[in-house]
Amino acid sequence: MVMWDAADHRRVMILNFHGIGTPGRMLEPGEERFWVTADRFHEILDTAVRHHRRVQITFDDANASDHEVALPALRDRGIHARFFVITDRIGATGSLDAAQLVDLARHGMKFGTHGATHRPWPELAKAGTLHGELIGSAMRLGAIVGEPIAHAAFPQGLYDRRVLGELRRSGFPNVYSVDEGWNRGSAAMRTRYSVIHSDDAASIRALLDRPTRTTRRWPARALTRAVKRWR
Repeated sequence: MVMWDAADHRRVMILNFHGIGTPGRMLEPGEERFWVTADRFHEILDTAVRHHRRVQITFDDANASDHEVALPALRDRGIHARFFVITDRIGATGSLDAAQLVDLARHGMKFGTHGATHRPWPELAKAGTLHGELIGSAMRLGAIVGEPIAHAAFPQGLYDRRVLGELRRSGFPNVYSVDEGWNRGSAAMRTRYSVIHSDDAASIRALLDRPTRTTRRWPARALTRAVKRWR
């Protein structure tokens, strides 16, 4: 079994998926860009497996396809992934229910919070409600899967200095953006590449072979991260 989060100092690329196949719920504006067909998902996963020493897999939003499509594929390939859950959607149409989350945990999958509401965390931090959102969602998810939740992923990829400070104060040492690029395996702040509908095995192979050729030029990504952290 390929372990998802072996702590080392090698550079790793994190591929992040959202939905697979046909959505079972109404999508948010622009969200369809992040849904891939089942065939594309399998192709991309096979490419990732061939680079498994430096690739990790995550899923955002807790769509039902995480259990229906992703779990069998991950098990077949011996991969452990991490699932970031929007807790207010648990049990809703098209989203994971509690039993499916328990089954994911039973098969060795890991978890993190993606918030309760999917509202941008800078907005909640400004309103003074981010702490409650983080703690409430983590406690609900942890009670279902039977483990403490110490990982968090920014809804819509949005964060700033205030959000990062609240995450530290609230006990989330492991946080995930979608700013792209490589990570040290042991890094606390981790960036991911969000797979989009036009990606295929060839584009992901090119990404893994030449990681600076992603959707933004490398210096632009670094500048984006710095602006987000300090504004």
